[in-house]
Amino acid sequence: MVYFQFEPEERFQSTWSPIVDVHERSASIIVRVELPGVEKSDIKLTWRDGILTIAGTKRRQAAEQGSSRYLCMERNYGYFRRDITIGIEIDFENSSAELRDGLLNIQLPKLMERDGDTFIPIE
Repeated sequence: MVYFQFEPEERFQSTWSPIVDVHERSASIIVRVELPGVEKSDIKLTWRDGILTIAGTKRRQAAEQGSSRYLCMERNYGYFRRDITIGIEIDFENSSAELRDGLLNIQLPKLMERDGDTFIPIE
């Protein structure tokens, strides 16, 4: 026989925080966020004052909202938000993001400063 001790189900609907990896390449910053079960339409990415905000909602599937009784519930649901301060100038207008197989990949190109003169090619 299996026994589980539970707290109220509302505990599992509070805010949670997805796992994030951030790494730097020569021309960009790459951010990877684990978001299994989150729909693209439920994610919002914003950039303001050097801070990347990843926010959204992980919703329960309709079949899980019926009259069934959970024996174990470890997955988190509800609102999430991660604020990541990027200490590098970013060309946010040319940034891109892709959600595939529960992994959100965000590419933030660096705003490249030019040293010296910029030459204009003559055609």
